[in-house]
Amino acid sequence: MSVPLFVYGSLRDAAVRRRVLGARTGMPPITTEAAVLRGHVWEVVPSFGYPFVRPGADGDEVTGEMLLGLTAHDYARLDRYEDTDSGMYVRVRVSVETAAGAVEAWTYRKGPGAPPT
Repeated sequence: MSVPLFVYGSLRDAAVRRRVLGARTGMPPITTEAAVLRGHVWEVVPSFGYPFVRPGADGDEVTGEMLLGLTAHDYARLDRYEDTDSGMYVRVRVSVETAAGAVEAWTYRKGPGAPPT
């Protein structure tokens, strides 16, 4: 079973996911589940236009969704979309809260190559 992905921005849109991941012929569909990432803040750099999450204080939280059913091939495509090679985003493991409790997931966090706030 693959590790789910916590998303909080453009990847919450099913049309964007289809464009990024392409045809998944013969594969199970990607499903979503509501989740909260605690200890992080959501920010938008006006000149960039896409949101980032970054570590915050204990009371901070970001609402989003987990994407379930992703494959290694999907993650390779998502890494390109999130521009991890340039350091725009970095993929990190986090603990997110779901209706069923805490779950380990990947997320894309603001990277060292991201524009300053």
